[in-house]
Amino acid sequence: MNSETELKLQLKLSYLQQLWHDFCEQHTFLYELTCDEYMHLLASDTDQLELTIQDKRTLLSEINTLDQSRSELVKEITQLMGKDKPEKLSGLIALLNDGGHTELATELGKRNLVLLDIIEKIQAQNKKNQFFLNKAIYSLKELRESFSGEKKYKTYSAKGMARI
Repeated sequence: MNSETELKLQLKLSYLQQLWHDFCEQHTFLYELTCDEYMHLLASDTDQLELTIQDKRTLLSEINTLDQSRSELVKEITQLMGKDKPEKLSGLIALLNDGGHTELATELGKRNLVLLDIIEKIQAQNKKNQFFLNKAIYSLKELRESFSGEKKYKTYSAKGMARI
């Protein structure tokens, strides 16, 4: 590999390192917004909830942009290394290790573990938010039915089928 190609590769690898840092940072912000969303749901603060949801949409758009940049960057890095683009991060880490970039490969692996942990926390909080919303919707439906006199009680037939 000539010195110009090596310099380009080093720049791309530095950008990849920063990109993974940005992924972790943006997902941390997303987790915080998801927790804020839950607090606004509990407080029935619809104005703040709407603002938080809008902030989440904006942040998700930024994360998608980062992901597109990641995909292009990995393609460029693998082309500079003369390799095929791997499907998974583990493949990229293996390429980096094989290419003598073990420190970066180790760091990416560690940052990716942090990223996966944050994503799992976001998913758990989103489930909690959805459960709260489902419960609130069900309560509102029951309240509406009780005020309108439309409450319908279901009983079961001998075959276990619900009847209205």
